[in-house]
Amino acid sequence: MPGMPALMRWMMSIQAVIFDMDGVIIDSEALWRQAQIDALAQWGATASVEECETLTKGKRLDDIARTWCRYCQLELAPQRLEAAILQRITGLIAAEGEPMRGVHEALRYFRHAGYKIALATSSSRQVIAAVLNKLSLWHYFDVICSADDEAQGKPHPAVYLTTLDKLNLDASRCLVIEDSFNGFSAARAAGIATIVIAEDSQHARFQGAAGRYRALPELLEALTAEAEAVE
Repeated sequence: MPGMPALMRWMMSIQAVIFDMDGVIIDSEALWRQAQIDALAQWGATASVEECETLTKGKRLDDIARTWCRYCQLELAPQRLEAAILQRITGLIAAEGEPMRGVHEALRYFRHAGYKIALATSSSRQVIAAVLNKLSLWHYFDVICSADDEAQGKPHPAVYLTTLDKLNLDASRCLVIEDSFNGFSAARAAGIATIVIAEDSQHARFQGAAGRYRALPELLEALTAEAEAVE
């Protein structure tokens, strides 16, 4: 429609919103870092918060375990480290997990607006269950996909391609909300427009995003403002 704000015009062309989980739905990035640091300590290895952020953010757990075994030169089957991290992260989520700011409002907004809602995450089914149980969010999602079920994790687009298939929608009819560069790269490789919600969303590496906001409330404010402008 001529004169309609760009974001609202674009939102009218989609039928589903696909959420990443860690860092978008749940404030778990610090918990993931702690789980990795604690698990590595069992084998006498140390890792900093910065190393966790740089080396493993947005990766699937098996990728994380292999990364640390190489980086720390551990003579250890990565599966053992993977199991230790998994045990620690599910416990931390159950004890300390908190929703990202604005996530309940965002899910209600998109549900009320009539969009299908999907989850496409690098986390395993066990971690998904821990998060959705802790935050009581099961009822919002029409489709739930884990990269754990794919041959490759993000930044490979497999989990997003599977999500499109389960939604029975073309990429052009969907929107992804991501927080990591690995996730952003995976969604773009699947051909899906992506909004980045992250503190560093204005970084040049996210330049191709459909929108860039520091937190979900900023996205909702933009959508609300444009809707009011149309009225």
